[in-house]
Parts: sequence; C-alpha cells; structure tokens
Amino acid sequence: MDDIPNIPTYDDEYQSELMNFLSQSSEMRNTAKGALKQSLFSAGGAFAGAFIAGPVGGLVGGVVGSVTGFMNSSDYDGAIVAITNLEPERRNRLVGEIFTVLKGAGATVQSLGTAQAFGSALHHYAANESVRNGIWNACLHATSPS
Repeated sequence: MDDIPNIPTYDDEYQSELMNFLSQSSEMRNTAKGALKQSLFSAGGAFAGAFIAGPVGGLVGGVVGSVTGFMNSSDYDGAIVAITNLEPERRNRLVGEIFTVLKGAGATVQSLGTAQAFGSALHHYAANESVRNGIWNACLHATSPS
C-alpha cells in the first residue's frame, strides 16, 4: 500500500465515497445478493441433505440449495450497516484494499487522488464483474472477525 496516495488516517471523505457507492450501485447490490443467496441456501441445503442422507445427500442438498438461493431474493442492507459500524482504522484499511482492487483494474494513483475521483473510479471500474467481486471480497474481509 506504499504506492497508494497519502490517505490521511480515518479519512471520512474517501470512506463516505465508498459508502455512497456501495449503497447506490445496483450492480454491487446484485453482486451482494447473488453471493449471499448462493452461500446461505447452498450451505443450508448441504447440511440438511447430509443430515438426512449422508455425503451424497450433502452433495444433492448443496446443489438444490444453490438453485434455491439463485431463485430467491435476500436483504442487502446488512453489508452497508456492517461497514458503517466498523472502527475507523478498519474502514481506512478497507479503502486501501479497494484502492488496490481499482489499481489492479487499471486505475492510476493519480486518478484516485481525491475523494471525488475515487468515487468516480468506483463507478467506472465496477462495470467489470471481477472488480465488483474484488470490492465485495475486500468488504467481507473488513467485516469478518479478525
């Protein structure tokens, strides 16, 4: 993270841009919903199938759970609330991880130099599914227990 612009510790402007992006981006909401549905329903189906029919039941239950998760909707707001409630140091680390994702997608250090430019880069590069996934992975990493 040495090549990331000098982000002041606990920089509220960058964190605010990130939160605005996460709460307003329909593409990010769709990514979050899909990942959450797949993991919860798949895990639940695998558990129920394994409990009832052993290893083969777990396999079948996982597949059925994944299909069910794909076909149902889930609540998105939980991720935003979790990130909002992070300690300032962890939010700042999250912004740094997202800088790394954006730079990997082609953003330059200069193009991320202001909070507004950071917000614009988020919207621009998130059109790419791998960038959206990278941003969500960073968010999941930041919100998981250390």
